[in-house]
Amino acid sequence: MALTDSLTSRLPTRITRTTRLLAIATLISNIGIMITGGAVRLTASGLGCPEWPRCTPDSWVSTPEMGMHGAIEFGNRLLTYVLIAISLAMFLALVRLWDSHRPLVVRALLIGLGIPLQGVIGGITVWTNLNPWVVGLHFVLSSVLVMLAAQLLHRVTLELHHDGATGRPLVDGATDSVTTAMAPVVLAASWAAVILGTIVTGTGPHAGDPGAPRHDFDADLVTRLHVVPVYVLCAAAVAIMLRQRRLQASPAQKKAAWWLVTVILAQGTIGYIQHFTGLPILLVLFHMLGSALLIATATMVFDRLRASYRTRGLEGASAEDVVSR
Repeated sequence: MALTDSLTSRLPTRITRTTRLLAIATLISNIGIMITGGAVRLTASGLGCPEWPRCTPDSWVSTPEMGMHGAIEFGNRLLTYVLIAISLAMFLALVRLWDSHRPLVVRALLIGLGIPLQGVIGGITVWTNLNPWVVGLHFVLSSVLVMLAAQLLHRVTLELHHDGATGRPLVDGATDSVTTAMAPVVLAASWAAVILGTIVTGTGPHAGDPGAPRHDFDADLVTRLHVVPVYVLCAAAVAIMLRQRRLQASPAQKKAAWWLVTVILAQGTIGYIQHFTGLPILLVLFHMLGSALLIATATMVFDRLRASYRTRGLEGASAEDVVSR
């Protein structure tokens, strides 16, 4: 007990630049493993390790005989431990702030619990021979973790930017009925596009293994359905941008909206090019990155226009710990 108390007493009791750096690492690592997971599928390495949790019935690691596919799949599994280490450090950096910054601690905890759950779902994908529904669930859960990580980074940064002041709202600029109504539309449409995108992917040619099952849908039809929420997203984003020109929107609100529009334009451009060029691997990988960035930027817009979060203060952080605007 004395040892536990001693270790606990060494944990941070305030939000600092290090807290923010860990939040950045949390977001980047969760986006990164989505990309490496995509690389596993796009290189047909999904069953490079044909067993789980072992790589083979007789080995926990890939062997030279398994070649490149085994190395790629096993390498992606190893990255899970990097994410666990980062999420653990993130949680420990916040856990002593449970009384004052509980929303932040809860998000760090959910991310930490979600990562091993992702490992289990990854194992189920192997057991089911890369069933496209399970693969899609794997991607959707990764997107949930990205959303939580984006919120965590956004709110930790807010605490620092407000120089320790408590009670400052996340919605710190002018809003109206249009912008507040469009914020949840942006988030919902982004999620709909991502979820339908997993069905398009599950119908397409990049299965992760030549013998993996695919959805028995019409590829052109599901692609057209996938575009519908994208059009809704575009309309909502444009409505927010136009209204912000007439309102006294804060620089942070405008910046969040501009980032969202930038990602939408890039993602749409890549999506159309990949569709008409036969789904080249590199473009598909960039489109997956765009999906993660879309969830992150849509979350930022929602936070800036609708979130009820208010700062709790830096818990005694000194001036040099504060990030300047």
